[in-house]
Amino acid sequence: MIRRRPAGPVALPVALVIAIVAVVALLAAGCGRASPGPSDEPVPATDGSPLVSLVRYGGVAGLRHEVTVSPSGQVTVVSDRSPDPTVIMLDARDLARLRTALARSGFATLDADYLDRRAADAFQYDVTYQGRTVTTDEGVVPERLRPVLDQLVGLLA
Repeated sequence: MIRRRPAGPVALPVALVIAIVAVVALLAAGCGRASPGPSDEPVPATDGSPLVSLVRYGGVAGLRHEVTVSPSGQVTVVSDRSPDPTVIMLDARDLARLRTALARSGFATLDADYLDRRAADAFQYDVTYQGRTVTTDEGVVPERLRPVLDQLVGLLA
């Protein structure tokens, strides 16, 4: 004879309930905006994370290049056309210029996307700064972001 459970709420094992609550709590903790302090001034990264990074992809040939600049000015360029990354060091003046452009960009207030849906073969750029990424197509780069983008793209040459 087969016994059937009565219709009604299903009792979950206590360990499963605790695990679900823990996962939900961890996910919710990651949803808040981390505030760098009383102002929105950039805080230098001290945990080994990059100052800024750029990924350029697309174009007619479907290229992909990545530029990462560390807080100390070390630049790493990775290309899908070359097996080895290129590493250079920015001089103090160029690093200061990049930091100034980032500060003036108002990066935290830029939209996440500036995309031209009609652009077929344009380069697309992902710029990541202070944990936030802005994606833009070549033809619709916001004016405030242009100096940052120009400096980073210049490092690809």
